[in-house]
Amino acid sequence: MGDEVDGVPGIQHLVPGFGRRTALKLLKKHGSLENLLNAASVRTVGRQYAQEALTKYADYLRRNYEVLALRRDVDVHLQEEWLLERDTSNDANVLSNFFRLLEETNKSTHESRSNFSNG
Repeated sequence: MGDEVDGVPGIQHLVPGFGRRTALKLLKKHGSLENLLNAASVRTVGRQYAQEALTKYADYLRRNYEVLALRRDVDVHLQEEWLLERDTSNDANVLSNFFRLLEETNKSTHESRSNFSNG
């Protein structure tokens, strides 16, 4: 289905009518994306537009799934000091300076682009 928040377009952007309800129905019936795609490669799993989309965009859907999957094989070591409460009294100043830097960076980037397009 994709992930709107992360900017990964789903199948609904490629195939009109193939939206969340269709995807959820088919995934629920088949248990997983891989099961659904395997089934679609050998037999009809839904309406014609869904069947065609699943076979035509199978590689795209697998790649999206891989990109959006959470990694569970990462060895993470936490240090105890990371979990301690920190002093937050200076946060307003730090954020203010950070936003000012972003604003300056944005202005200089915009000016550079304007100068480049005009030159």
